[in-house]
Amino acid sequence: MSRLIITIGRQYGSGGKEIGKKLAKRLAIPFYGKEELMKLAKEKSGYEEVSCFYEEQPINSLLYAIAMNQEEGCRGKRAFDRIRKLCENQSCVLVGRCGNYVFKDDADCTSIFLYAQKSDKVNMVTKRDGVSPSKAEARIEKIEQERADFHKYYTGETWGKAEHYDLCIDTGVLGIDQTVELILDYLNLRK
Repeated sequence: MSRLIITIGRQYGSGGKEIGKKLAKRLAIPFYGKEELMKLAKEKSGYEEVSCFYEEQPINSLLYAIAMNQEEGCRGKRAFDRIRKLCENQSCVLVGRCGNYVFKDDADCTSIFLYAQKSDKVNMVTKRDGVSPSKAEARIEKIEQERADFHKYYTGETWGKAEHYDLCIDTGVLGIDQTVELILDYLNLRK
């Protein structure tokens, strides 16, 4: 491969961001999550055109879509083009931002979806965020619905469907470090 693009879609509480960062470090390639992409996008001209995508502004409003003058089928085109341009000559790990869709036709891309059983996600969010299990469960449901809506709005696809990814992993079974190892093994086999 001339470059390696790894996209990670993830359920909230599955450890996707941490796994992405560890994977990028092990491969010595850049990591891009929401914050990193927003920072890069703000450094370029025309950020206002794509700010809704990076800032995850409400997407379920017809008035919002009309106000943004976005036509069906090209809602994320500008943002997707910017992400493609960022990665056109380099390897990277990209978490979220509809990465599996953005790079679906790129032979150098491996798309991964990370999920976990509800109890595992609740345990992780409870420990990581210092909230009660009931608050963790409510937060998981809210954020996962937002992610599903965001993905559907920008891609027209159902978020988390196995056929849209090369590899789907239950992180609750393996944990963070073993999931990283499994992904590295998969990448080696895929070469």
